[in-house]
Amino acid sequence: NPKKVVLHDVFDGHSISHHTRKDPFAQYLKEIEGKNDLKKEIQNMIDGLKPFEKYETIIVRSNHDDFLDRWLKDVDWRKEATMKNAPAYMEYAALILSGKAPVGVIPYLINQKYPKMTTLGRSDSYRVHEWEVGQHGDIGSGGSRGSMNQYRQLNTKIIIGHSHAPSRKDGAIQVGTSTKLRVGYNIGPSKWLQAHAIIHEDGKAQIISFHGGEFTTFE
Repeated sequence: NPKKVVLHDVFDGHSISHHTRKDPFAQYLKEIEGKNDLKKEIQNMIDGLKPFEKYETIIVRSNHDDFLDRWLKDVDWRKEATMKNAPAYMEYAALILSGKAPVGVIPYLINQKYPKMTTLGRSDSYRVHEWEVGQHGDIGSGGSRGSMNQYRQLNTKIIIGHSHAPSRKDGAIQVGTSTKLRVGYNIGPSKWLQAHAIIHEDGKAQIISFHGGEFTTFE
């Protein structure tokens, strides 16, 4: 029964992912499986956040959230193979043009449904006890690529996500994932693990990893 819950990558972006934009076979598979509908994916995200209404929920701006904003910048909707997403393109592009979504479309849409949830921007800080929890982990100092080695050198303790592989180095903790351990693009050997982090009342933090419904801790 935590007082606060911090979530990363609440939106996947599979329906409009740039990773498969030029792959006709992947696009065909998404079409026949009905997984290229942006509005449907966003509604699934909104529905999935419903259980977190009872907590003080903080949503960290993450790289998968950026998939949508990147899609709006890169795609010509008139030439997009999936014309079913054209109305959504117009709607979300208008949000950016009007200045209503200064930290991104996904945070805006979340707050329209859940105004009490805290949605962070890329440079926002959020601290729980002595821990910084407002950074996803994909971006490092000055816009460089983030890494555990870089985050461990900061002058504050920090908990990040992004890499889906839990680890702990000095004052830096990296959580795992809450997804399936194979999602198509993580081929070959993988360090992915389903794992969360808990910050206790005394300020100490630990990693909880899950294995087939059971859990254990990283000290």
